[in-house]
Amino acid sequence: MKIFTVILLLAIKTISAQQQTVEFSEIDYRVRSIEPAPPVILAQKLTEGYQTDKEKLRSIFSWITEHIAYRVKKSYRGNAFKTVTIADDTSKWKTANDIIAETVILNQTAYCDGYARLFKTLCDYAGLRSAIITGYARTDYGKVKFNCNHTWNAVYLDSSWRLLDVTWASGYTSYRGDEFIKYYNDYYFLTSPEEFFKDHYPDDMRWTLLERPPVIREFFNGPYKNKAFGKYRITSFMPSTGIIEASVGDTVRIEVQTNDLQTDFKMASDTVAIMDETLQAIYSTIGFLQADDHNNRTLHYTYIVDNENTDWLQLQYNKDSILRYKLKIRKNKNNNIAVNIH
Repeated sequence: MKIFTVILLLAIKTISAQQQTVEFSEIDYRVRSIEPAPPVILAQKLTEGYQTDKEKLRSIFSWITEHIAYRVKKSYRGNAFKTVTIADDTSKWKTANDIIAETVILNQTAYCDGYARLFKTLCDYAGLRSAIITGYARTDYGKVKFNCNHTWNAVYLDSSWRLLDVTWASGYTSYRGDEFIKYYNDYYFLTSPEEFFKDHYPDDMRWTLLERPPVIREFFNGPYKNKAFGKYRITSFMPSTGIIEASVGDTVRIEVQTNDLQTDFKMASDTVAIMDETLQAIYSTIGFLQADDHNNRTLHYTYIVDNENTDWLQLQYNKDSILRYKLKIRKNKNNNIAVNIH
């Protein structure tokens, strides 16, 4: 009986030791001494010895913020920016993320896209599920057009998606943009969706991780331009403001002018649908609109407001999402009269 008790206590102690988490401060200190290496090797070094996904995630996140600097104007002076050259037969199997990640590690500098791709590549090799998110980021200074200008990440942790921005966590640039100041900001590690949304607005609304994302002030100046908007020859759109007010029963009409419809329609679509049961909460609040017809260089979109639950109108052009409007439903007592919105 005594022997059984001793064995049981040892087993409990072993399980407890395995489940014990490591302090983030220990992880942050350890990554300082881990030298750059190819992504698959680096991911192994960063995650070996850790028991939980959160510890592994922290190690990857902390290493990038410690070893990678944001690429500023001064980066062009002195040594040229190096790119990875792969001559072996296995190069054809490498993904774009792999090649970019290797280039970032080699140069130890990157723009936000490089940060995000390096993070995802290391997560992939570590067995962590993650995603690259593109969208609009707001800063406290300067005027920024309301379209896609930033890249960040999401990671699937403890049965739910979480948001983080390894670029903004690593430091900031000077006002003139010619100097990078390394300053770790823990705020952008697993930030709550409500806080993250204050300065990050994704191309795909589902990545807000909010059931009903609020409208932001930029919509008063114009609709949100998705990443694909810039690759087409669009010259104008109506309405010019990003908020459309309507009542149930109204018909909303939107027009898009383009220089060359035929050439645009020959382009390959780059829209990638991310279907995930954990991201479907706001899917039903978005109306995806295809052009009803096109005359010369004008595309016509029509949407009949048939319920009060649709919050957003997403315009599809050549299978790409290009513009997003906020639909504000008026609470009218009499909805029998249809109003056309131009």
